[in-house]
Amino acid sequence: MEFSEGAEWFRKCFTKEELPDFLLDKADVDCLISRSGDTIYIRGTLSANIMQECDRCLELATIPIGGDFTYTLVPGKAETSEELELSAEDLEKGYYQGDFIDLAPIVCEQIILQTPMKILCAENCRGLCPCCGTNLNKGKCDCRLFVTDSRLAALKDIKIKKT
Repeated sequence: MEFSEGAEWFRKCFTKEELPDFLLDKADVDCLISRSGDTIYIRGTLSANIMQECDRCLELATIPIGGDFTYTLVPGKAETSEELELSAEDLEKGYYQGDFIDLAPIVCEQIILQTPMKILCAENCRGLCPCCGTNLNKGKCDCRLFVTDSRLAALKDIKIKKT
């Protein structure tokens, strides 16, 4: 199964409070779905582009993400109040109910998992000047580079003797 979806589809996977802090440009998914008895196996590849502000310079950056994923789905079991604690085995598989399996939550989860914790517009992004806020990728500023924090000024005069 192959499909390609965009930003509107991705937004529908979340409530307004759950929306991630990035925008999805496009996601391409290629899945192989197989069945053995009641167990469903999903192997897939995700390729997507996300847009988010660079963590250093705050410019909008488009970042490619992607990777392979696998899921094992078994028929859902009725929960009782005693079965609220998950075992290690429960974390390795998902559950489905009925004859229909919605792949959207699985793919959306993979997009979230593939998103890097730190977004950079370029590996060598210089960021913003901490004094004046100038984007150092676009130009220089006249600020002193080594401004001493007034709270640490007393440590400047400490001399350590080497033995």
